[in-house]
Amino acid sequence: MLRTWIVLIAALIVVAWQEPVEASADFGCAPSWKLDQSSATGCDNVAILGPANDTRVNFTMLLADRLGERAGFPASAVEAPLEPLFSWFDFRTTLFPLPEDRNLAFAWGEGSRCRSNEDGAAAFEAALDTARRLPAEERTLLREARRALRPDCAGASAGGDLVARAMAEVRSPDGKAFAAYLDGALAFYDADYDRAAGRFGELAKTRQPWLRETARYMLGRVEVNRAQIDAFDDYGFPRGPEHVDQAVIDAADAALRRYIEGYPRGLYTRSATGLLRRVYWLGGRTDRLAAEYAALFRPAVAFAWTPVELAEEIDDKLLPRLEPAQARDPLLLAVVDLKRMRGCEGEACRQRLTRAELEAQRAEFAKDPALFAYLRAVHAFHVDGAPQEALRLLGGPDADGQPGYLAFSRKMLRLMARTKLGQPVPTAEWEGMVGQAVRPYQRGAAELGLALHLERTGQLDRLFAPGSQVRLPSLRAILLTNVAGADLLRRQSTNAQATAAERNLALFTLLYKELTRGAYDQFLADLALVPAGAPEEGRLYDLVDHSPVGIFAGGRTAESFPCPSLRDTAALLARDPKQPTSLLCLGEFMRLNGLDDFTLDHQPPADELGGSPSGFPGSAFSRLELYKEVMADPKAGAGDRAYALYRAIHCYAPSGNNSCGGREVPVAERRAWFQRLKRDYPQSQWARAARYYW
Repeated sequence: MLRTWIVLIAALIVVAWQEPVEASADFGCAPSWKLDQSSATGCDNVAILGPANDTRVNFTMLLADRLGERAGFPASAVEAPLEPLFSWFDFRTTLFPLPEDRNLAFAWGEGSRCRSNEDGAAAFEAALDTARRLPAEERTLLREARRALRPDCAGASAGGDLVARAMAEVRSPDGKAFAAYLDGALAFYDADYDRAAGRFGELAKTRQPWLRETARYMLGRVEVNRAQIDAFDDYGFPRGPEHVDQAVIDAADAALRRYIEGYPRGLYTRSATGLLRRVYWLGGRTDRLAAEYAALFRPAVAFAWTPVELAEEIDDKLLPRLEPAQARDPLLLAVVDLKRMRGCEGEACRQRLTRAELEAQRAEFAKDPALFAYLRAVHAFHVDGAPQEALRLLGGPDADGQPGYLAFSRKMLRLMARTKLGQPVPTAEWEGMVGQAVRPYQRGAAELGLALHLERTGQLDRLFAPGSQVRLPSLRAILLTNVAGADLLRRQSTNAQATAAERNLALFTLLYKELTRGAYDQFLADLALVPAGAPEEGRLYDLVDHSPVGIFAGGRTAESFPCPSLRDTAALLARDPKQPTSLLCLGEFMRLNGLDDFTLDHQPPADELGGSPSGFPGSAFSRLELYKEVMADPKAGAGDRAYALYRAIHCYAPSGNNSCGGREVPVAERRAWFQRLKRDYPQSQWARAARYYW
């Protein structure tokens, strides 16, 4: 469960209180391209119920299974090729994008009762229009009074004079009732809760239907706002249940329940149930709050919230206080259990779920044995490190149940356990999982599993063959840039069936690795594959979509050190791979085009996609190692050695950190380089230019 510390100005609104804090602790993280994960990072969520997921992701998937078709996923989210690993923000906005005018900052703090004014004014005027016994002149005055009412909620509201005039001038029974409502609303917005409660209490028995229902609802709102007095600090954060008047909480609870019981399908039922949850949150009544949420999980309930909205509210309001013993509903308990199975270190491991604790929950999962069996298997796999036991607990495919996130998770965990045990898994089984992906994000997870399988079993050609089930550009790019050999890269760079972006990426990778791994003859031959007018500028941090293949044909090659074109430099190196000037010119190309410490020289960890041995021979390029080679070459000319020393020193400028790659060099050695440059080549422009070492 990840949460930002940003202070949010919250609000109590008529349309219901359920908009949660937007968690953003995943900013800046990068996905770990694997399925077997137990530690939450924020950007490694996957469509497999598991401990590494954000609690909101697990909750949304479980709730979607319970609701079935009523989960309401947009068709675009089911059909689109979605990434296998994602953040909560991406998950939420993909499944249920919020309208532009929807503000997520209305769930955490005290909130403003004035936020409901606009909707309240519209409803009031609509009620005036349907009041047949209301004289026209009174209707006009009441409408003007309502429009003039401009609540402040931080001081006296505007429009009180017209409200007072309406109270004095209207004479009809309905007119007096509408005027009394305006006076109650003015008192409510001005935080005069006693006067507001008095007015709404009088109107709760009026004959006018809209006024009667709205007044009963407003009696609950009055008490909720009264309960908020001194409940929040100066920054809008709750001070805790001990700062809340529990008698007022009781009054708010009773008033809202009376409204809901009287109007089970009323104008404000959704809002009243949301406010009821707010009351329990304010009052620290976690048991009752959990019960309210559990009541919303039933498919028979008229579900007015999207699963992600409810997930955010529960994550902010319930889970921080919820003890496992208070989670009576299997869905809530499963979310808590999965969180407690996360990887941990030190003292935090004392809170990790034990097998005995999980087994003791059997009664709570009596109505959902499939979910309980899955949780036991997850615990065996992620906590106990016992994939064989996980397989036993999962049982055979016949036990997976109806298609959904739970069934998909069971199938994926079964394949993961077999893989971890070293059991042979037919490729067709992983390919079959892609075909069984029917819910959002499932296909991405299945494609990642298939890609890992094909990589680890040496079937990279099958992955890039026509009709391959691995279609996501991100997965294909990882394998092209890290594992593919020259033949595959060359083939994909000219494959008319591949996308233009993939062809460019394959060609860029091929040329870069040929150039930096010493395959100069092949580089010169493959340089002919660069199309005329190919872009020389792109996003070197985003090669998947922006590979600047033209850089090898027309990139910068010289600044203060004279160098020929890259083609000519490569031709010289093809004849003599150790030629000092040409090596320095290769370094200049890398430096001037921003290719230092480049992504293509960094392979993922062995357990991630792209972490298997590369099919391209040679080691990662380093300008620093190149300079060391020239510095140590007795055949190098004085000018070349001087420049190599100068550039080697500047690999650590200005921070003292190596930006050129290669083996780290201690300060003493860098000092020796500086002294050597000054001593042995005092007349060179590089000795004169060198003023510091880092």
